Amino acid sequence: MVVSYVDPNDTHYRKNAFDAGEDGLGKNAHSLKKGCDCLGYIKYFDAHFTTFTRGVETIENCVCMHEEDHGILWKHQDWRTGLTEVRRSRRLTVSFICTVANYVYIGTFSR
Repeated sequence: MVVSYVDPNDTHYRKNAFDAGEDGLGKNAHSLKKGCDCLGYIKYFDAHFTTFTRGVETIENCVCMHEEDHGILWKHQDWRTGLTEVRRSRRLTVSFICTVANYVYIGTFSR
């Protein structure tokens, strides 16, 4: 991915940052913090990367998966009894955050 600075000044108009392809998103990922980056009941996953010396580098709590409230799915009130039922919509969310140079990428996938 190439990101141009889009600055017309003489010193910047030809600059580009070669973000994802040049440096990689995975090895620049952050450790996520409970209550800050992800809320609710959360499952965290560590990320493991190989190094140039054939070792393994681990980023703890690199990816979080949690369920989010997504508003009211439906609500019904029985006019005869006065009883009300509400069902909330839920969605499963997987998130990660990484920084490459001065750019922050936040990946959130929901279903």
